[in-house]
Parts: sequence; C-alpha cells; structure tokens
Amino acid sequence: MNVFFDVDHTLVFIDQHTNALRPGAHDAMRKLKAGGHQVFVWSASGLAHVERVVHMHGLSEWVDGMFDKDPRVEPQPDFIIDDDWYLVQKWGGHCVSQYKAVNPDDTEFEDALVTLAELGHL
Repeated sequence: MNVFFDVDHTLVFIDQHTNALRPGAHDAMRKLKAGGHQVFVWSASGLAHVERVVHMHGLSEWVDGMFDKDPRVEPQPDFIIDDDWYLVQKWGGHCVSQYKAVNPDDTEFEDALVTLAELGHL
C-alpha cells in the first residue's frame, strides 16, 4: 500500500518557538516499511516544507517520496494519515487529532497502525 502522511498538525507541531515531531512517527514509519508498504509525506504547504520536516526529524530512511499535496499525485494514496477528516473520507485512511501542542503521551500513530491491522494490512 501507498501510505501518505500529512505534515502540519499531523506529523509535526510548528510555531515560532517549536518544531516538534509527533510521538511515534519513527516507529510507525518503520513498522509500515517492515510490513512492505511504501511511505510518502505530503503537504499543502509545498514540497520544500515537506523536505525540511522529513530531513530535520530524521525520517528520510523510511520515506519513499515527498510531494506537494496534489490530487494528481503519483503514485496515488491507498491510505492517508491526516488531521483533515474531509481528506480522509476522500482518500481513505485514518484521521488523527490535530497535533497543536507538544504531547509526549500522544498515541495517534499507534491508533493509525491499529486501523491498518484491522483492515488486514499489518
């Protein structure tokens, strides 16, 4: 499967003082790759933003591609992990709560993996 992670408020919380990766991101991507899936990261904020976030947070080893969030993207997403319910309904996937403050107890990515396992993909 092609699994796409959104950036802002999904993978990271960014404000003028903080650029924090959501807990569990490394582990979720590692498990997806171990399960034979391709991992992609995209954002409506553009490709340069995606590249900065992926490299800054050490995600490169698990990421197969980075994109601007465009409905014509290739390959097409099979499953998205996003904070936008409308997009999750459109593409299929798992809607996470918005990551708007550093929270070391956040388990949203674990929940997304449970959803994939329940669908028989992990």
